[in-house]
Amino acid sequence: AYIKALGFVPKRYAAETAIVNQGEDGDRVFIIESGWGCISHDLAGGQRQILDFALKGDIVLPQTYTGAALQTFVAQTDLAVLEASAKTLALGAAKSPHIASLFLETLARQRALVAQHLTNIGRRSALARTAHLLLELRARLERVGAASRTGFACPLTQYDLADALGLTPVHVNRMLRELRERGFLEFR
Repeated sequence: AYIKALGFVPKRYAAETAIVNQGEDGDRVFIIESGWGCISHDLAGGQRQILDFALKGDIVLPQTYTGAALQTFVAQTDLAVLEASAKTLALGAAKSPHIASLFLETLARQRALVAQHLTNIGRRSALARTAHLLLELRARLERVGAASRTGFACPLTQYDLADALGLTPVHVNRMLRELRERGFLEFR
């Protein structure tokens, strides 16, 4: 309720809608209420590196350089968000220690995730990075009541996983098959 009083407006985006495009104005903040979002860096030739998936409860604050977004933020599924300008969030944080604390906790959590993602890409085996990402997603969803210890609904394709893990879709398919054969993963 307090978030809405600050000027955050509920909005809905259909799956595959580009909410913020790399290079465009990035002065908006999003709090994910439901659905999955994808934060990526677009590369030449149409490639992308997925940096993170935005899940329920996450705050998405596109990184900017001179006002232009450095990443693209897309609704992976139908997405419900609370949206405001970055200035609205800054004013709210200045007025409320609770909002400031929430924002700082979010930034700290995102920094920890970035460190894990760098480790995944740089040093973990393909099998370990695939397992790690799936466990991370489950833990994040479980924290907000959207998963159980035994599983979660995952809308990601093998192409999405490949773009997040720095692997080819064929390699992701092999890693998922190996995790399933070892009894670590089950598709329902």
